[in-house]
Amino acid sequence: MAAHRLLIDTLRAGLQAQADAARAGPMQAYMKSALPFHGIAAPLRRQITAAVVRHHPLGDSLSLADTMRALWDEARFREERYAASELARQRPHRPLLALPLLPVFEHMIVTGAWWDHCDELSAEAIGPLLARHPNEMKPVLRQWARGADLWLRRAAILCQRGLKREFDAALLYDCILPSIGPASAANPWPGEFFLRKGIGWALRERSYDAPEEVRAFCAEYAAQLAPLTVREALKALKRRGA
Repeated sequence: MAAHRLLIDTLRAGLQAQADAARAGPMQAYMKSALPFHGIAAPLRRQITAAVVRHHPLGDSLSLADTMRALWDEARFREERYAASELARQRPHRPLLALPLLPVFEHMIVTGAWWDHCDELSAEAIGPLLARHPNEMKPVLRQWARGADLWLRRAAILCQRGLKREFDAALLYDCILPSIGPASAANPWPGEFFLRKGIGWALRERSYDAPEEVRAFCAEYAAQLAPLTVREALKALKRRGA
């Protein structure tokens, strides 16, 4: 399959037409981005993307994967990468969310290598794929959680935060455990802020449904969990007095 060039070109033109130079510099500085920004606010960027997809919808998962990959790899502005990651969740494309998109999502997380891309994709792409294809996705996520890439680890930890009925607590803790404790062959990222913070966030989300489970986990692994992680994990419980 080939990338849908008309969709890509139309989307780029739409983003360019809304560029705001006054906002672009501060946005690039805030995100510490090598790519420049157009300076477009997220709601407007999403409106542009949605409008383009309505007029140029793709018909199958492989075409969607190739188009997302091309828009991402050829991006000259960061908003183009945001739009690439959002293509799969546009209404006409939701039925196309399937396993052929997984290599593209993994590529985006690894090459994006920053929290904004990782967190968006983990919640809006990896989580829904897990819900649709649990048997195939759970081994992948456990592999990511033990791998050498920081952002794949964070994605594996955070991807269930929007799930309810499909949530798998055993999977959550299997993805957390390789990233706690001291440096080792299994944990090449000891003390890494984005993992410590991500683990705390994931545990905090879990605490709304299973407060005692999260308290017990934090107590059992107190010596291996960073103080930041524990604070984040128990924040909602303390706020609620639970």
